[in-house]
Amino acid sequence: MQLLMENWKKFLNEQPIPQQAPAEQQPGAAPAEQQPEAPEGSGLQLTDQTSFKVFAGKPELAAKVMNELLQGGDLFKQLQAAQLGKWYTTKTVEALKQWVESIGGIEKFAERAAAIGAKIPEEGLPKSKMPFLPGPPDATGDPKDVEDALTPGGKFNVDMMEKTDAPAPNAIDMVGKDPNANKFMTGGLAANDGDENDDFIKIELGGGFPAAKGIPTQTNILLPKGLGMAVQGISGGNLDAYASLKGHILDGHHRWAATMLNDPSADIGTVARVDLDTLGTDETLQYLTAIGNALGNKTKNK
Repeated sequence: MQLLMENWKKFLNEQPIPQQAPAEQQPGAAPAEQQPEAPEGSGLQLTDQTSFKVFAGKPELAAKVMNELLQGGDLFKQLQAAQLGKWYTTKTVEALKQWVESIGGIEKFAERAAAIGAKIPEEGLPKSKMPFLPGPPDATGDPKDVEDALTPGGKFNVDMMEKTDAPAPNAIDMVGKDPNANKFMTGGLAANDGDENDDFIKIELGGGFPAAKGIPTQTNILLPKGLGMAVQGISGGNLDAYASLKGHILDGHHRWAATMLNDPSADIGTVARVDLDTLGTDETLQYLTAIGNALGNKTKNK
């Protein structure tokens, strides 16, 4: 008998535990709370070189990225690491969330980020081709000297129409120190040129345009930097940079991108706007680069 009871207990212990069926909802009771599904991952890995270009034509990807960032997981940590501890580093997920709400939500971010990506050219101008001219806080000289160099008369006038080649970047030193710089900057004046009125490229000091009308000339407009600046409140204001008469941006691309995220209609101001059509973009930039060198500003290669 004892053996029989032991075998019976052993049999019972070996049986699977039945799964409890969900309780039936009582009439009039509130429905059981549904647990929200985790947002689908974007699949994007953020680095300090991730460009807004990844969003060109893909607002749905931008929305997924922002959704994932707002979860505060690995992607948000990647964003912070990619911002390199700079002043524009996004400190907390809550700060990012408040910013997204302030611009109208995730869909608005996605729309604007995709618009930035769509404007970025397939091939852009490298930093080594960008002139470093008076105007920004870290530059020397006066923007009026750039205007003087591009227009007849005055103290300077570069000989452009006779196709005197512009010196290579950083090949000349500052006016007053380097005879070659003096020669270059005065080549179009009456004493050195058969036609003292022909060397003219239109330039308008100051001015600006709505961010939405800006045309970037660089390909590497970085998402971590532009987004960080936007969260910090950059919207409109002075780019401290030059642009073309048609709105091509020669510098200040990340301030422009931040403005596009915050308010595409906001005006961005320029040091000056220059005609890039008369001689063509490449040739005009060569002259502007040399003018910048002659006014004491070495070309930045990075």
